[in-house]
Amino acid sequence: MADIKTLLENYEDQFTLDGAIKPQAGVTEAKAQAAMELLEKSKRSKSAEGQLSELLTSTDIGFSIAHVLNVNMIPQLPAELEDAERLAGHRVVKDFRPVVLRSLISGDGVEGAGVDQHGAAAVIPEGTPFPQVTVKNDEESYYSTLRKRGLRADVTFEAVINDDIGQIQELPTEFGKVVGRTHYAEVFEALEKVNRDLAATTLIDGTAVAANAPVSATAIIAAASEIEAREHNGNAVGSISKYIVLVAPGKKRFLEYDINQVGRIREVQNTNGNTTIVLAPDTALQALFPNIEIVESKRLTGNQWRIFPAPGTTDRPFLERLSLRGYEQPEIRVRSDQGFYPGGGQVGIWQGGFDADTAAFRLRLFTGAVLWDDIYAIKVNP
Repeated sequence: MADIKTLLENYEDQFTLDGAIKPQAGVTEAKAQAAMELLEKSKRSKSAEGQLSELLTSTDIGFSIAHVLNVNMIPQLPAELEDAERLAGHRVVKDFRPVVLRSLISGDGVEGAGVDQHGAAAVIPEGTPFPQVTVKNDEESYYSTLRKRGLRADVTFEAVINDDIGQIQELPTEFGKVVGRTHYAEVFEALEKVNRDLAATTLIDGTAVAANAPVSATAIIAAASEIEAREHNGNAVGSISKYIVLVAPGKKRFLEYDINQVGRIREVQNTNGNTTIVLAPDTALQALFPNIEIVESKRLTGNQWRIFPAPGTTDRPFLERLSLRGYEQPEIRVRSDQGFYPGGGQVGIWQGGFDADTAAFRLRLFTGAVLWDDIYAIKVNP
């Protein structure tokens, strides 16, 4: 992964990350820059680490550091989100209510004299009125799991006094990893709602594929053929340009080997007592093999596997990760309940909270996922 300075070059406004961050009250660009420079120096210099520890217990620099932590975390998120985005599309929703997909999205949301049986607009003869259609009001409501998630990390007063602030410096990276794993968990949970098995079939070359067969080249051909033959509102799914094949860890390289053998026929020739094995491609079978990307998932075990369209390859959405409008980015906050001195003046954040002498960083994010239609997928648990 590129270092944070390189990642920040992608933003015109590095203070708010082009509006992705809303600075807390009292945090200015100058204060945030000073805090960032001090954090950087503290990684290399013991004296700078001591200076930072002293400032943490005597000033409000903690708010600026919380801002810096956000600035350091958010640019790292695209890399952490790759696993989830490989499996699902993305949709921003306005609130926590169930997400609604109108049938219009599927391309068959109008009916009447103005369209033919395939949904194409009618031909209008000269001088004749336009035929009317009605918009179907079919709504498919899905109880998406858009939820508030988060955690907090406490830093004790003793850790600050001992100059043990390395844990603070690691928070953006560690929180970023948590964000990536959280989005992936939501996507996988939605994917597991698929309730369609692999049916037994026989391929054109006579190869029999058992129901819910372990993943193989021939099983993938059978699965893709089954999916593309399914119908929604009388319309076949049709060809899908790319599939994701999800397998358990360690299965990818064996599946790749099996795919490389697809379409090869072992032809045994016996001439004058000598046996020769000839490998020849079966072009008909090769032509049936779909375009796929094999992805390993730690959430699958043994011979479990899934096949479904890659994001953006279907007319109707299949699987999407959800974000809350206005809160698309995760947020790091610092707690400020340390109280006031009897003689006046606020206690520094890093003197610790009123109850337990700890400073707390909180990570909050809103995330979820929705499986729109499992017509596009097969789930195999042999």
